Amino acid sequence: MDHVAKIDKGYAGLVQRTVETQMIAELMDDYEFPSAICRSLKDMFMTYFNTYIGHDRSDGQITYRAIPEDVPPGIEVARIKTLPVRLTVVHESDLEVISSGMNELCKHRIVRITNEALDQGAVLTQADLSIILGESLRTIVRRIAELKDDGVIVPTRGNRKDIGPGISHKTKIVEMYLKGYDFTEIKRKTRHSSESISRYLIDFARIAVLDEKGHTLNDMRIITGHSEHLIKQYLELKNALDTEESAARMEQLTAGLNSRKKNESRTLQQQPDGGGTW
Repeated sequence: MDHVAKIDKGYAGLVQRTVETQMIAELMDDYEFPSAICRSLKDMFMTYFNTYIGHDRSDGQITYRAIPEDVPPGIEVARIKTLPVRLTVVHESDLEVISSGMNELCKHRIVRITNEALDQGAVLTQADLSIILGESLRTIVRRIAELKDDGVIVPTRGNRKDIGPGISHKTKIVEMYLKGYDFTEIKRKTRHSSESISRYLIDFARIAVLDEKGHTLNDMRIITGHSEHLIKQYLELKNALDTEESAARMEQLTAGLNSRKKNESRTLQQQPDGGGTW
């Protein structure tokens, strides 16, 4: 993995500390199976877990009950029907950020989990962040203020009025890319990982290609699994940015997506049970 090279050697071993690697190690040690068989068994086990048990959370994630984003202020807590969301408290990208200090790590995590909650239709309070991250309320308030000074608005329940209704951080990131910002600038200004930025750009490119092919909004919702609200934002952005620079970057995105699809198709054709990934 390319990101492993960026991680301080003192933390490099944590990258391999996963359920999958633990499963392979136990199969090799307890049953003395060859490594290839252990990897195959691991893949089979994980497929069964995901299919029949529902392995919804990844390593480092928790399920947390948060307040839905459409609940207005002033409602008694006892009357609020909370929403379960999956939050990534620990992520591989944290190992890259920690070399800059614990303060930067805290801000990195604040941005990630508040946006994860928002993606799932919920908003976290500063008290939520305090208990999830193990920091005092005073520290959380200070870190959010520092992020705001850097131009990063954290979508907490108290800050929803600052970011406006329905404005997606995903759309902002895609817009920055189309306007010519490079990955380093986007990461610095938004505090999102390269992995997240790449995922948002691919999602945007898929929707743009589907739109060019004449698919309806409902088609795009079913095919991509994204909400109509996000799809509409992406389409509005696609139509609004009509400059040579954005057109060139749009062409790069769609060309990259088509190349990726061709590679996936060739891989699927080599498999006995190939299926669509679109």
